[in-house]
Amino acid sequence: MSTPEVSAGYEGDRSFVIRVILPGVESKKEVDAAVVDEPKDGTSRLEITVPSKYELSHPLPFAVPDWMAYGVKFAKKTSTLCVTFERIDEVRVPGLEHFNDNDALYLAQHPTKGRHVRARRDIEPGETILTCAPFVHVVHDRRAGDHCAGCFKDLSRMGNETECVECGEFCGVKYCDEDCRAADTSHVAECSMVRTNAGTGADLRGVRMCLRMIHKRADEPTRFAKVMAALRCEKKSVSAAATKLAAAVRHQTDLGPAEVEDMLGKTRENSHGIVDWKLRQVGTGTYPEASMFNHSCAPNAVVSFAPGGRLNVQCIGVDDYEARADDVSANAEYEWMHMERPVRPPRSIKKGEEVCIAYTELYRPAESRKTTLEKSKGFTCECVRCVNPSVLRAMDRELHAAIDGSEDLVEEHVKEWEEGIDASRAAYTAGNILEAIKSAEEVLRSSADVLRDGHFLRLEARLAAIEARVELACQCYEKDGSREDIIGDWLKVFELCVPALRHMRTHLPFYHPGTVAITQHLALALTELSAFSPEPDDYDRTDAVEDAQTQIMSMNALNAIFTIGNVQKKLNGIEDGDPETSCGLNAPTNDLHFLKRLGRGLEITARMTQITALASVMEGVRFIDKVSVPFAFMDGSLSRFPAFPLSQSLSRSTQ
Repeated sequence: MSTPEVSAGYEGDRSFVIRVILPGVESKKEVDAAVVDEPKDGTSRLEITVPSKYELSHPLPFAVPDWMAYGVKFAKKTSTLCVTFERIDEVRVPGLEHFNDNDALYLAQHPTKGRHVRARRDIEPGETILTCAPFVHVVHDRRAGDHCAGCFKDLSRMGNETECVECGEFCGVKYCDEDCRAADTSHVAECSMVRTNAGTGADLRGVRMCLRMIHKRADEPTRFAKVMAALRCEKKSVSAAATKLAAAVRHQTDLGPAEVEDMLGKTRENSHGIVDWKLRQVGTGTYPEASMFNHSCAPNAVVSFAPGGRLNVQCIGVDDYEARADDVSANAEYEWMHMERPVRPPRSIKKGEEVCIAYTELYRPAESRKTTLEKSKGFTCECVRCVNPSVLRAMDRELHAAIDGSEDLVEEHVKEWEEGIDASRAAYTAGNILEAIKSAEEVLRSSADVLRDGHFLRLEARLAAIEARVELACQCYEKDGSREDIIGDWLKVFELCVPALRHMRTHLPFYHPGTVAITQHLALALTELSAFSPEPDDYDRTDAVEDAQTQIMSMNALNAIFTIGNVQKKLNGIEDGDPETSCGLNAPTNDLHFLKRLGRGLEITARMTQITALASVMEGVRFIDKVSVPFAFMDGSLSRFPAFPLSQSLSRSTQ
């Protein structure tokens, strides 16, 4: 048998290619090619094995990290194995200079991915890796009356002593103070259009963004030229909207319809919705640096917004969706919350690994995400959640499928359910809390025997119901509600949060902001319910054992308070001792703000004293004999909470 021939080297596109002629080999299936680390010099080597024929090893001039993919092809005619390692180079682009000095990120160029962002070093979850101001921004049409057009501050929270400032032309746009109005120089470009279309209900954000771009072109021509050259968009023929807009501004600028179309496209494809701490959209901004991040439905970074519309990108780590799929498949016959399942926290982003964010709602089935991305962004996602067969098979069906035998009923009722969810949100916004609860919970009731429990419509209904139920529970304190009413309200919040979290933590990233928000509500419900447990002085050891689950709930509640504070800091890049930094746009600066909204003083120190006393009374009690349900909060600090209906335990506290 002839000896294998090996050749290796860099090729024209800077890829490193190894070609091996393997005499007598007829198929790729006969060959095993694997990369092995070489710890002595920090490089790697390629090992090629053909059982009973060849064992070859070839050194590589670089290290191959676990995340790096490499191509393996086999040519039957020549019996040649070809292994390709793509070279990914750092690039420097005028207008995107921020990446040049960023210690965590660099801008990279890939033959097929194009420009994207990679890690310059290992990045841990919780690190803030990018902060940038919007190049242009605009307040949402529906928020123009109650949010500052300059910094997006919630004007309804300013108090009676401070009055907002309106645009001098009385177009309806408002500011928190004169400084914000003076700083928003781009508003002059859109003012007449806003004034003309006031009250029509037309969504003008796209046009207003483009008008602000045109103003920026005149005001900062050098920077504008760099940014526009740096941004990319799909080339399209000139639209009627571009022609109309070019005609409307021809007395101010020399832009033609083609240039306006290019500006509209780049504004549309490179903008981010600006959301507040409750994830409600309050505006839109163009952030050139942030637009370089590719999308993934399994992102390892998340975007949040600080006062003034400044965009922050935080690392949330890399989640192992294949392991999640294995867990779900292995326990398919059981409810998620009844599984002895370990929490799988995300790992760090490794040096050289791509950093991705999400462009779309993640709690959606793969087909829905695909349609949204193709329509709004013009590409098809190929992340692990979209193309991995085991992940799709184990997890995706829960997000969109009906209960077996009920498929025909989905088509009949889906519009009704969507309208019910919209009605709940509208009622909540209008302050009609009882109507919001009624609409959301009717969707849950009527879909219970039709949709799988993790269906995205049932989750949306639960989220709407949770927000309204929390508000109702807080109002119960303000109105001096009865003990039974208070417990009943918080018990409803608890019962809604548990299944919502169960599904969100299965399908969403470990540190997803939406999961954090619902965990926050669950922590609040646990805290309030545990406040009605007996005092430790009333316990003897037998009582403590019998009521162990109630007390574990109490301990978990306090632990959750501080856990949530830590997670919020991770998501918003807040350093210890930095009280002026808030947990998102318009969020209170106090980590315990969700407790203070109750309008009554919950003494944390006193509760911790009570927990300590209970712990000493119960010393030696094996809680695991009483509590069989594992449940961990965001950072895994909470081990378990009651498996039985809470009402059984709480009934003892209200008698």
